[in-house]
Amino acid sequence: MGSEMCIRDSSDMLQRLNDGIEIAAEKGSNETLVLVDRTAFVVSVKNRTVITTMSQEDLKGNIFTNIDSTVIM
Repeated sequence: MGSEMCIRDSSDMLQRLNDGIEIAAEKGSNETLVLVDRTAFVVSVKNRTVITTMSQEDLKGNIFTNIDSTVIM
């Protein structure tokens, strides 16, 4: 829930997320992990849809599966 608030409150974060998706698309990625500041987004590049969002606090101890790329913005 906290990460969703970050997206709504920050047009800069949203722009950087979109830029990360575009970079992944240019490289032919299907499912990518986009890291923007302290937030992780698992994204369906083809559908331009965020599948999962996690804040930095939620990232510890988690494993991201079914992704084929990572973009750090």
